[in-house]
Amino acid sequence: MDRDSHRMGLVAATAMSVTIVVGAGLLTLPGLSYAQAGRLGHLPWLLMSVLMLPLLAVFAFFARRHPSAGGVVGYIRLSLGPQLGAASEAIVIGTFSLGLPAIAMIGATYLQQTLPGLPVAATAIGMVTIGLLFGMFGLRVSGAVQTAIATLIVLGLLGLCVGYWLHAPSDTGSDVFPLAGSGVLSADALLGVLSALPLVLFAYTGWEITAFLAEDMQDPARNLPRSIWAGFVIVTLLYVFVAWTVASAATADEGWRLAPIARLADSWLGVAGLRLTGIIATLLILANVTGAFLSTSRALFSAGRDGLLPRALAHVDQRGLPVRAMLTGWLLYVVVILVTQTSGLGVETLLQLAGQNFFVLYLLAAVGYTRLQQRTGPRLLGLAAILLVLAMMSLFSLPGILYCGALALLGLWGARRTPRDAVSG
Repeated sequence: MDRDSHRMGLVAATAMSVTIVVGAGLLTLPGLSYAQAGRLGHLPWLLMSVLMLPLLAVFAFFARRHPSAGGVVGYIRLSLGPQLGAASEAIVIGTFSLGLPAIAMIGATYLQQTLPGLPVAATAIGMVTIGLLFGMFGLRVSGAVQTAIATLIVLGLLGLCVGYWLHAPSDTGSDVFPLAGSGVLSADALLGVLSALPLVLFAYTGWEITAFLAEDMQDPARNLPRSIWAGFVIVTLLYVFVAWTVASAATADEGWRLAPIARLADSWLGVAGLRLTGIIATLLILANVTGAFLSTSRALFSAGRDGLLPRALAHVDQRGLPVRAMLTGWLLYVVVILVTQTSGLGVETLLQLAGQNFFVLYLLAAVGYTRLQQRTGPRLLGLAAILLVLAMMSLFSLPGILYCGALALLGLWGARRTPRDAVSG
């Protein structure tokens, strides 16, 4: 993109990472991990953060070597060649096309619980439209807004947890969820911790989405990897503290499993706490959809520049903004939302098809990283990342595999039609 485009600094890039990774799932997942691991409900979050380190190191390596709007697609193209790069680009486009509308509809459904009567489809379209409007202002402005929202979200959640500890009873009792343990690290408790890992896995995905914003950052080779690591530290500390507080406060009441943050707030703030939780949920959903929209528009821009999609999508205006790519993304997401709502497919179908595709991209990036390394230490790091992703892929469903395979084949077919002098993203 144009060098004159308005760009984000390190702080805004970090905030963008945080808001893309942290979604509304944080309002429910601590309750589910508590239901499995009891008073040790924070350990799955801590363990998953440790397991993610090799994969984060892979992304940080490529972010220094090849920061571009191509994101993880550019990483794969750099390390594994143009054919797999084109296949991965098609997977990215197909995944975003279903995944972002699903995120918006899940957020709209959550808000509907707070504001009964709120139409899901119209609300989801409204969220996507807000993302478009933020994009039209440029990443420097929208990055500042995301920074403010990220700050409010983190402070709000920390405030709810700290407030609980200041008002907590001296003894929360032993009335824990039936599947949960009491907090002693026995064999059964360890099994509960391990069984909760798949539940919290998706809370640690999304780091690769930030990479598509590289060309909207100041000094991306320096700021992109720093924003990834800074965002990871912030998110991990937030996750573990929130999960620890929920696991310490929760009882066997079903409400703690389904809406733990709301129950936590209600335990010491009453009705005001429920309202505060609603505000935090709204900010989480809005920031998550907006950040994802901005990133996906850059992926469409890059696909146009690479020649996989029409070249018109690679056009930027006088400010260096990919307006055509943003408008195309907006129209695509609105159509998917309307079709999903009217056809009865359901959000779960979108997630089943697209929710696991990024693991394939993780695997290709990890393989590419390992292939580029000459020293033993980095190669072992790459192998650890590969093993981690293969373990994640054990959760794959057959429809998702077929959808991902079809996208890859389309990408390979498109690569054969792409001129050899196409600009690589």
